[in-house]
Amino acid sequence: MKKSQFITIFILLIVASVIICIGCFIDDPKDKSNETPSPSSAVDILPTMKPLETEPVAEETPEPGATEEPIETGTKDPASKTPLPSIPFPNISNLGFARYDNTFDHFSTKWVTGENNQNKAVILDTVLEKIKDIDYVFYTVESETEWNHYMTFVLHWETGYTGELLDLLKKYDVKAVFFVTKMYIEKNPDLVRRMKEEGHIIGSRGQIADGGEMTEAKLKEQTAEEFYQGLLGVEKAYQDLFGSTERMYLYRPDYFSERTLKVAEAAGYTVVFRTYTYYSDAAEYQNKSVEELVIRFNARAAYNGSVSEFIPEKKCIDALEGFIKNCIDQKINFKLVERRH
Repeated sequence: MKKSQFITIFILLIVASVIICIGCFIDDPKDKSNETPSPSSAVDILPTMKPLETEPVAEETPEPGATEEPIETGTKDPASKTPLPSIPFPNISNLGFARYDNTFDHFSTKWVTGENNQNKAVILDTVLEKIKDIDYVFYTVESETEWNHYMTFVLHWETGYTGELLDLLKKYDVKAVFFVTKMYIEKNPDLVRRMKEEGHIIGSRGQIADGGEMTEAKLKEQTAEEFYQGLLGVEKAYQDLFGSTERMYLYRPDYFSERTLKVAEAAGYTVVFRTYTYYSDAAEYQNKSVEELVIRFNARAAYNGSVSEFIPEKKCIDALEGFIKNCIDQKINFKLVERRH
């Protein structure tokens, strides 16, 4: 075989090998859509769900007749329905309250004529002896150059006018202290929330009988521990509404003794005494018109440092608007009672 022929055959073999190799990498023109790729295939299979993604949980539909559990805002111990507040409250069991006098008073003030023939309230001497070592607020004069008034309200039963009262206070940008009971908080949570949201302070009236007040006779039957538990009951209701890091610091008693005031102070309260009280059930108020009430409020409550007490009653609210306007005209400031310590 000639050399030229050998070269030609060699070239043909190389070309044939190249053609065969190229053919191995060309797809079969037949349809392969029904074929399943093998595990070693280079096909990239995208996941249908992102990592850690979960399907939304369907909301359960309660069975007919079932009632939903209330949502609790406070931090609760799941093992207990009525845990102690997470803000530490003292253990008063061994503080020896039996040594304090347990004679009760209801009225703590009397009216005297002061400078410029102005009437104002002063604490009775017999009461002063009981409270001389107590953390209390009464007739607070912070400045001689300005007049301040401290407005408070007491609530136990809701008569349907508290919303109107809050509207009035908001209208004139007046802040007040609302002293409430456990029952009032539990039955009127929306109103209590509104009080707090609009800048008012919520204080405690302690344990109040269903009739509307804790009577002297009932208080005398209580031990110091039982009285303390009454205060704590109001706090629990308050914390169920606002959370376990919240608590009340102001206390307004209906009846009080040296012993109960000492217990309240040990529990961390500042006791707030009133200088003027509107008694809706007293004949002298029932027989007065709104205009006459405005005059009385101005005469008895519009002095420097006065701590007034009102109730959300329709006629009282109507008179309060005139009273508030008068105080504003006289440059009397409405301020909040604050905790002493």
